[in-house]
Amino acid sequence: MSLSAGKYDMLRFVLLVGVLGWGVSTAVIVQLIQMIMGDMSFFDGLISSLIIFPIAGILFGYSMWRAKLAKSFEG
Repeated sequence: MSLSAGKYDMLRFVLLVGVLGWGVSTAVIVQLIQMIMGDMSFFDGLISSLIIFPIAGILFGYSMWRAKLAKSFEG
């Protein structure tokens, strides 16, 4: 199965910006905040955070891709 250049660019953007840039970093930040607040240790909820936030990052990255496309078509 081959991907066209546009779909490859979108997939790369969603993975880099959404999953890695937003999802993983947000998961780590949330765990650090919970550790600082004394709710739990850093590793207690890390696995669930590293699942939930990157999935939400897919949606974030895709919406940013759509916004980027809409802005490029405006002018």
